Amino acid sequence: MARNDITDKVIKTGLQNKQYNSGWDKIYAKKASHEWLKEMDGDVVIYDADGWDNEVTMDTPIKYNDFMDRLCRSTIRYKSL
Repeated sequence: MARNDITDKVIKTGLQNKQYNSGWDKIYAKKASHEWLKEMDGDVVIYDADGWDNEVTMDTPIKYNDFMDRLCRSTIRYKSL
């Protein structure tokens, strides 16, 4: 059993929760861009998808940070405004 060197308490891993799963998805999961958009509560509309090209379309599975990078290069509007 692993112990903390300073406090001498036992180190144990907690159970997975919703926050853990969400964080895991954002780091490792690959989803189509329209799926990542749905997770943004539908508040974003893409007018000009400059961040996407012929090789990577809105249906190509990509990681979350790649999606956000492409979203930042696109012309978007927030619905709530």
